[in-house]
Amino acid sequence: MSQQCITPFGCFELKRIPDTDKNLQAWNSADLYILNQIFEWVQEGKFDLNKAEILILNDSFGALSVALSQFSCDVYSDSFISHKATTNNIKNNCPNNLDKITLLKSTDTFSKKYDLVIFKEVKSHYFLKNEMIKVLDVLKPGALILGGIMAKNLQKNLMDMLNHVFGAAQASLTWKKARLLFVTNKVGSLNHALNTSASEDSKNSIAHFQLEDTKEIIYNLANVFSRNKLDIGTRFFLQHLPSEGNFKNIIDLGCGNGVLALKAAQTFSDASITCIDESYMAVASAKMTLETNLSLKDHDTNYIAANALSGYVSESEDLILCNPPFHQQYVVGDAIAWQMFKESKKVLRRGGELWIVGNRHLGYHSKLKKIFGNQKIIATNKKFVIIKAIKK
Repeated sequence: MSQQCITPFGCFELKRIPDTDKNLQAWNSADLYILNQIFEWVQEGKFDLNKAEILILNDSFGALSVALSQFSCDVYSDSFISHKATTNNIKNNCPNNLDKITLLKSTDTFSKKYDLVIFKEVKSHYFLKNEMIKVLDVLKPGALILGGIMAKNLQKNLMDMLNHVFGAAQASLTWKKARLLFVTNKVGSLNHALNTSASEDSKNSIAHFQLEDTKEIIYNLANVFSRNKLDIGTRFFLQHLPSEGNFKNIIDLGCGNGVLALKAAQTFSDASITCIDESYMAVASAKMTLETNLSLKDHDTNYIAANALSGYVSESEDLILCNPPFHQQYVVGDAIAWQMFKESKKVLRRGGELWIVGNRHLGYHSKLKKIFGNQKIIATNKKFVIIKAIKK
């Protein structure tokens, strides 16, 4: 459901992805606070947006990008969904501006320096720190750095991080439950700060750990869940993965670091394995995990950043493994899980199987029964349940 976002740069009809809850907007007051502040700076003559090189980080559904799309902007994100929503919302509101927006993946490198950097806070502070360290080296002298955050999410460690990386950061007063973050670069570029711990963090943005009771190495880039060890849900899932069956085409949906795909490839050595995630860093991490631990000449592997299985070939897969997320940034809900389950049914061949793990209280068994007409509990413990559904 589109809703009207009123900004100093115009009024826009914006939609979220997934667009299933009429109570959720595609923007928040932190977006509006940022845009109001930029407009005020322009009115004061601090800079000319038509001549400025602008970088936007973590624009959830494109509210900032749409409002500023009349100017040239680079839009950087780890989220395929964010990029897709941004593109859709620009097409629907100001299609002539689409060629002024350059989408940058979190795995891309910056190729220019910027006059204005705008960022939204994200749930993973480690990922945000990784972004800020990258930004440090692409600032023009006197560049303005402006962040936005909902006041309830502002924590001391965030301000400490910004002060550590840049040298100075200050939070504004609260407006409509949002705050601005004014950041001043007193450190200089990373090239002139090679002895700082910030530069060391940048070098070590790829974490890895050895999988328990194996020699296998699992890789996690900065925004991948459970960075330094196997999360307990996946650990439980690994103990109960399917071990037999005629599975020739297998998808690890929401692949994260690819550990489920790795185990599937080892169990079903003749199968084609596809890793899908909406996080560019997750897809890159899964690729590193599989390439390190498998003899790829013996395996057909594919890696796709996508919005779940949207647009995927119908009735093409035999097995889908999934550890679905139950939140989108700070918004908790089952919309993404519902989407994954519905699209899995469409993509599976008749007789194909969906295996999932989830927290017991989320009630995924009833959702799968409603969608597939069947479900079977494979294993359960005090916290998690593993369920199988078959496409009839």
